[in-house]
Amino acid sequence: MAVGVELKEELLKVEQVVGETTARKVLREMLKIPENLPTAEKIISVDADVLTSSFQLIKGKVLVEGTIRVRVLYVARVAAGTQPVQLLEQDVSFEVIAEVPGTDPSMNAFVEVDIHDVAFDLVDVRTLDVRLVLSAAVKVTKTEQLEVVTEVTGPPDLQVARELLKVEDVVGEAQAQALVSGRLTVPPEKPDIESVISAEAKPRLTDVQVLDGQVVAEGLIDVDVLYAAVPHDPYLPRLPVHFFSTQLRFSQVIEVPGAAVGMRAQVRLVLEAVSFSELDFRTVSVDVVLKLTAKVTVVRQLEVVTEVTSKSTVLDVEKRLLRVEDVIGEDTVQTILKETLEVPREKPNIERVLRIDTSVKEASYRIIDGKVIVEGVVELQTLYVAQTPEGDQPVHHMSHRLKFTQVVEVPGTQEGFLAETRVAIEHVDFEVVEDRRFTAKVLVSVFAKVTEPVQLNVVVAVVAVKPPEVPCPQPTIVMVTIQPGDTLWSLARKYNTTVAAIIQANPGIQPENLQVGQVIQIPACPAPKG
Repeated sequence: MAVGVELKEELLKVEQVVGETTARKVLREMLKIPENLPTAEKIISVDADVLTSSFQLIKGKVLVEGTIRVRVLYVARVAAGTQPVQLLEQDVSFEVIAEVPGTDPSMNAFVEVDIHDVAFDLVDVRTLDVRLVLSAAVKVTKTEQLEVVTEVTGPPDLQVARELLKVEDVVGEAQAQALVSGRLTVPPEKPDIESVISAEAKPRLTDVQVLDGQVVAEGLIDVDVLYAAVPHDPYLPRLPVHFFSTQLRFSQVIEVPGAAVGMRAQVRLVLEAVSFSELDFRTVSVDVVLKLTAKVTVVRQLEVVTEVTSKSTVLDVEKRLLRVEDVIGEDTVQTILKETLEVPREKPNIERVLRIDTSVKEASYRIIDGKVIVEGVVELQTLYVAQTPEGDQPVHHMSHRLKFTQVVEVPGTQEGFLAETRVAIEHVDFEVVEDRRFTAKVLVSVFAKVTEPVQLNVVVAVVAVKPPEVPCPQPTIVMVTIQPGDTLWSLARKYNTTVAAIIQANPGIQPENLQVGQVIQIPACPAPKG
């Protein structure tokens, strides 16, 4: 490095956002009831969950593929004395293409697939027409490492401009798989099990801690068991349907090299599989397979140099355009949605509620000064036993939608900033008020993280130079093909010219967006003597 100028540099690793979008698709499938299950009289309910998803980055696009598990609860055409409620589970594959300009295979992506709506018709006794509306939220980023200049010393008249940058530095990311097993006992007030219809698991995180070299994730799994009970009276043909729920705890260590106490961790939890077996008439064994992905970050604040000038010394300054998201803050708040709901007119009265499944629909946010306002809809799918004549099928289903608005305080937030939000259902409770009314209480957790998009031309190199004779008396025009890592600054050094001279020789050139293989003209000058 030339005498008279000294630099202090820091290595910065950031995720630069290339683009984000949401792609939607309507999926239609004809599901067949297999021969080993009885035919269908009517459909009670259909729900669907994303079982697996993967993605592939191609030029300008993200291809999202995966599997959806469709669960159909139906009333069977069966002889008296057998269980009329049956469960059909089938896996459906899907493919969604999201257009994200600027994407290439070397980049990273965050993808979240949701199911927004499920519709169905019973075509015949063994065929079900199911329509699913799914969306894939895609965010493409590229990891960039560069050494930025944080301090410059040199001639007494050196003028240095700086700007404070607050960025999230990615320390590491890793995955782990957890197998959670448990023995579930029927509560004393419930009848014995004749056969288990279904067992559903809903995992959620309760605590995440970052230790040296690892992330510890703890949580609960709400397990709901739907079963046919042993009849109290052996002469009655109907097998009543009952339901009970319990919780399993889990704790999983995820090894993340470089993690340390005080850093932040984001853990994403995916339910991969649930299996169950009846051990006896009061006990069910359940195995739950979870996949956990931990991303560890640390927020760094540093002053970066954006300009260096001197009247006494000619300085050649190399800059890079840095696109980052300046972290403003984050918070999580909880709210309880409580509402008394009515049975739809076409449905029979309630004898007892079996269970309520919930999902978040149409969540959106808006930002005002100091606050993120998150709005959305919680959809309730209620399965209940109706007050029907003794020989009739008692299980019915109804849907309700609860709107919510939650304010998350994030000091420093302003309009124009960006937010990452997540809405999760923590707990659901219910109580039958009367024959056609019941009360639902839903505990909703809302997370919001606010960032400010920042574009800065940061200084990455400075040298004191002897001014080249530009324009030379007879400059040599050299045709140069851009190679990986080339910048106008490095080419100017190589051919003893200046960045300004190269720009002048190539009208329309974009210094911060040179493409490998691009051909440019360089007015090369002889190296200075001595």
